[in-house]
Amino acid sequence: MPHRPDPSQEFVEPQVEDSHSIHDTSKIDVVVQTDRGAAYGLVIAAPVTGSLSTQTRLLDKIEAYIGDFHSPAFLSKYGQPTSEYCKITVAIHAASDPVIFELLERCRSWVESHNIRFTVQTDLGDWLVH
Repeated sequence: MPHRPDPSQEFVEPQVEDSHSIHDTSKIDVVVQTDRGAAYGLVIAAPVTGSLSTQTRLLDKIEAYIGDFHSPAFLSKYGQPTSEYCKITVAIHAASDPVIFELLERCRSWVESHNIRFTVQTDLGDWLVH
């Protein structure tokens, strides 16, 4: 897992959950299930900054997605994840801070170590099917 920023180093607005482009970090934005696995989509439709709170939210969200692939419900339905049938796609606005793109690249080996394919797309029109 990539290094987590220390959120105590930055002021976080109390209503950030409602207004932040990375919404509820405990929920999966998009789920497409097949008979052998699933593709999960994390959608960041508006540009995000490289702030510590944004980095933390992104890591929390990806961690929740990985956790779901290893949940008892997923394991009983599909068995252990395989990169052939399990995927996380991050669809992110192209104008987001380069710090976030660098963080996503550092997340790749972490996600893939869980036998989950990891892709990042900036074309928000056709992002989940590839």
